[in-house]
Amino acid sequence: MKTKNNFQAEALSDIPKTGRIGRFAKILEKEVSEDTLKKIMQDSDKYNSLKPDKKALWWKNSIENMESELGKIKSITIMNACGEKCCGKGQRKTARRLMNESKSVEEFLDKISKYGVKEGELEYRLVDGNTIIGKHNKCFCGQVKQSKVKFKNDIYCQCSVAFNRQFFQAAFNKPVEVELKQSILNGADCCEFVISIPSWD
Repeated sequence: MKTKNNFQAEALSDIPKTGRIGRFAKILEKEVSEDTLKKIMQDSDKYNSLKPDKKALWWKNSIENMESELGKIKSITIMNACGEKCCGKGQRKTARRLMNESKSVEEFLDKISKYGVKEGELEYRLVDGNTIIGKHNKCFCGQVKQSKVKFKNDIYCQCSVAFNRQFFQAAFNKPVEVELKQSILNGADCCEFVISIPSWD
């Protein structure tokens, strides 16, 4: 006869361990109780069999559950951790290489606006000596880009905030600040980021 602990162990073992969803689960596991983990990762055992739009809906529901359980600030911290992992060694190495190959910040921004993407999908431009505006004219996250519904908040996209922060810190070899101004997932025409760079001196 199975005990309550047996059922709890089975529920936890059903949570994916690989892929982006597995990474999310591992980050959560370090920060929350088992009961909270199960609430946030509800139905995750079916995730890999879902169609892309249903996967996006799973994320929408999971993020809303996470905010309900943990609050907005803690939820943002979780998604920031995901974004830092998402911008891995390969992306950071590419950022440094493209910057080293560029004669100016403007040339670097022109390169990353075209590197590995179609013309017009990305646009990064220097608006003053210390501020870059980044526009993503499509959602680049494979987990949610085919969403058919709007997300009610920008918590999920804090992953992209951290990704951009990691990428530009690697390129410039100094801390930067990144702010999300708007998001396609929230109904905007594009995702817009403001990247603030400290003085070059």
